[in-house]
Order: sequence, then C-alpha cells, then structure tokens
Amino acid sequence: MTSSLATSLDLCTAAMGVFLAVPLLAMARQRPANAWLAAFVGSLASLAMADFCHSMGIYRDFPPIAGLFDVPLACLGASFYCYTRCMTGQGLSRRQAWHLLPLPFWIGVLLVLRGSPPRWLFPAAVLVLQLLTLGYNIVILWRLRQYRRELRQQYSSTGTRDLHWLSYLSGVLTVLLLVWLPATMLGGPWEALLLAGRLGVLCFAGWFGMRHLHVFLAPGLADPAAAADPRPVEESKYSRSGMTASASSEIGQRLVRRAEVQRDFLEPDLTLAELAERIGTSPQLLSQFLNDGKQQTFYDYINSLRVAEVQRLMRDPARVGSSLLDLSLSAGFNSRSTFNAAFKKVTGVAPSAWRKQHANVSGPIGADDKQAA
Repeated sequence: MTSSLATSLDLCTAAMGVFLAVPLLAMARQRPANAWLAAFVGSLASLAMADFCHSMGIYRDFPPIAGLFDVPLACLGASFYCYTRCMTGQGLSRRQAWHLLPLPFWIGVLLVLRGSPPRWLFPAAVLVLQLLTLGYNIVILWRLRQYRRELRQQYSSTGTRDLHWLSYLSGVLTVLLLVWLPATMLGGPWEALLLAGRLGVLCFAGWFGMRHLHVFLAPGLADPAAAADPRPVEESKYSRSGMTASASSEIGQRLVRRAEVQRDFLEPDLTLAELAERIGTSPQLLSQFLNDGKQQTFYDYINSLRVAEVQRLMRDPARVGSSLLDLSLSAGFNSRSTFNAAFKKVTGVAPSAWRKQHANVSGPIGADDKQAA
C-alpha cells in the first residue's frame, strides 16, 4: 500500500470521526449514551490521526505532541462497552470507573517512550491494549445476546429494540481487531485492510445514523435505549413473587378471557407491563406464570396467539384474497420476518404451506405468499 493512499485514508477517517462525534456530543443531553458513542468514534478518529502523524514524521518534528493522538487507544474498548451498557438499560455507576484504569498505564508508557525505552515496550503495550479491546468486544456480543433474550420476557414485538445493528457493528469491529494484530506486525495488505475497514465502520455509522435517527433522538419506550431493563423481573419472580396455586389459576383464567374478549394480542407493541396491569396483577407474577406455567416467554405467548389468529383468518372465506402479509399485520405482527419465524415455530411449517394444506384457497398464491414461504 502506497504511503500517499495510507495517509489519505487516515485523514478521511479522522475527518469522518470528528464529523460524527460533534453532533453525537450535542445530542448527549437528550440521551447520555450518545456521549459514549462520541468517545468511541472520536477514539477511532484520533488513532487515525496518530497513524498520520507517525507516517508524516510530525511526532518526530514536534516532540511535545509525540503520542498525543495515541492516548485514546486505552479508551477504545471501554467507550464502546459503556455505550452498549447504556443502550441495553444497564446504565453506569461509579463502580464502572475501573474501566479507566488502562488510561494511566498507557499514558505512562507514552511518557517513557519519549526517553530511551527498550524496543519491545511500545509493541508489547499496544498488544495488551489490542487484546483488552478484543475482550471488551466479546463481552459486548455476549451481553447483546443476553439482552435480546431478556426482551422476550417483556415485549411482544422486539424489532425496534433488539439492537441487531449494534451486534453487527460489534462483529465487524471484532474482525478489525483481529486484523489489527497482523497489521501492526506485518503491514502490507493487512494494513490496507485495517485502514479501509476502519473508515468503512465510521461510514456505516454515519449512514445508519441518518437512516435511523430514533436510535439517537427518540425518548421513551419506542426506541432501543429506553427499553426497560428486564432484570428486575428476573430478580424477583422466583424469590419474593408470592405466587400461589390460586393466584396462578386466576392469572390463567384472566389471560384466557382477555385473549377471547379484549384480544390485546392484536396490538403490535403490547408489553408485559401493560397486559399485567389490564388483568390486575404484577409484571413479576405474570412473567412467572408464563415461564413456569406455560414454559413460554411473554414474546412467544403473544405471538402464539397471533399465529392462531392468522390461522383463523386463513380459513375465513372473506379473506381468501388477502395476502399473508396483510393477514399477519391484521393479527398484530409488525414485520414479515417475525411472522414467518413465529408461524414456523408454532406449526412447524411455513405460512404458505400451512395455507395450502388447511385453508380453502382458490387460485394461485400471491407474490407476498411466495416470499413468506
């Protein structure tokens, strides 16, 4: 890779990082998590600037600023981890300050490098921080997986809260971190892949942000960051819930009546807390009843009712001409993918196959039905 192309990529990455970090900081008052994301993209920008300063000899010509742009390396993994904690409802406390411990260590190494340090010190310190950042990313992927499981205990629709985009971003960063190791030691095509990937991550973040502004702006339960933390339900549902046999029976009867009369499951964004209030119980007791009594999460329980409703609509002669997408939306589903997955989980077959087998459908299946298969 030519030095001119490398320096161009470094400058583009630094400029893109600043371009993203500034509005994120401005939005931090509305959502504190944005400050951590700004710190993360700002760290990527600073590291790109550090590479530029190394390659152009700026650190050599201006010793007082030597290592200045390398400092954020110690905060790269921690800032992304703290952002993930905020987005998954865990929040931050003073106990999380230990994530800043690598910072004085790294600053100390950079100060030592201004003297006559051993040749192995810098690559060894960088390797430690790279491995630490990789460890953070692995923990982030695990936490996001757990978060999505917990969502199913409280929400009937998780599409606006599941944070799949954050998992994809974390996965890409994990790959970049793995590339970073040989790029540091070998250079060549590894370095080219790292520089292009780093710029690509920031471009994706900017593109995603423009298409999904609700991730950074919208307050309340309508967005991922504001989703209630499911952990209180988990903590109390078996130790202090007060569930008795009579209470369990009463909750079951009330659920049946609600499903038959009020049909709450038709609401696309029904939550555990809302349904618990309507049947006159607590979210903890309702969650325990579903998990212990029906061996289902709230998500699976509501979607099983929606699947049954779709099956009823398929048999309705008045709905013969309706597409599967229309039927699923009428039953409370808010996306084709969620409907297909839930239907196959309940029935064992695709929606279009079930319709052919059980419904009196004349004429060819529509385009929507073929896609749902």
